[in-house]
Amino acid sequence: METVLAELIQLRKEHTDASHDTKATLSRVESSLKDVLERTTKLEQRITDTNQRVSDAEDQLLRHDRVLRYMLQREANLSAKCEDLESRSRRNNLRIYGIPEEEKNDMISFDMNLNIERAHRSLNVKPKDSAPPRSIIVRFSNYRVKEKVIQTAWSRRDVTHHGQRIYFDQDYTANVQKKRKQVREVIKQLKDKNVKAGSPFPAQLKIHLDSGVKTFATLARAASTLEKMGIHVKIDERERYREELLGESWTTVPGKAGETMLSITDMRAILQGNN
Repeated sequence: METVLAELIQLRKEHTDASHDTKATLSRVESSLKDVLERTTKLEQRITDTNQRVSDAEDQLLRHDRVLRYMLQREANLSAKCEDLESRSRRNNLRIYGIPEEEKNDMISFDMNLNIERAHRSLNVKPKDSAPPRSIIVRFSNYRVKEKVIQTAWSRRDVTHHGQRIYFDQDYTANVQKKRKQVREVIKQLKDKNVKAGSPFPAQLKIHLDSGVKTFATLARAASTLEKMGIHVKIDERERYREELLGESWTTVPGKAGETMLSITDMRAILQGNN
């Protein structure tokens, strides 16, 4: 009996010790879990903060993209307006090509009661003797008189000065001249294919097709049609992007068709430096 009692006491002691060990272990586990929970909570907060910063950065990037595209479009629009204004300022002018540089007479002596305001050589550097002479720019007081003169010269085709053949043309801006040269090259290819074509002002392309007459404001817009006709047109990348920008639609100012603007939200964010 005493042996059984001793064993029971020993079992009780072992159970008590085991219980204490279990409690200590559970306490350590609980402490570890608490530490893990705290670290997890901090990580969750960091992830939340990071996600917010990423979201803010994405919003800022999109805003900057809108502003950049807006500024590029505005630059393209303003350049187009400046080009148009310069062309309008030249509408009373015509250019005469082929008159020798040695011509010393006062240019106004060409005036035959045509109300010519002024006439002078183009302001380019004087060419070498072997190079073509600079053109002469003639400005008329009246646009209709200028048009009548140039149309008459074109209708005669063969106009000479002191036995030298001379040519009349509009006074185009440098940019328009460049574009018209490209259009003329395309027109030549079209004529080789027996397709009638022309170039209305300033540098448009008019094609007479079986389906009717098509007029394209730029070669970039005519590229797909020309490709179908077997004519490849190399479009300047900058010009292509410019066409895309000019063709994009933006928020317009109420009552001012065609005038573009940024949203108030974007303007406020950019000016205040908010993200």
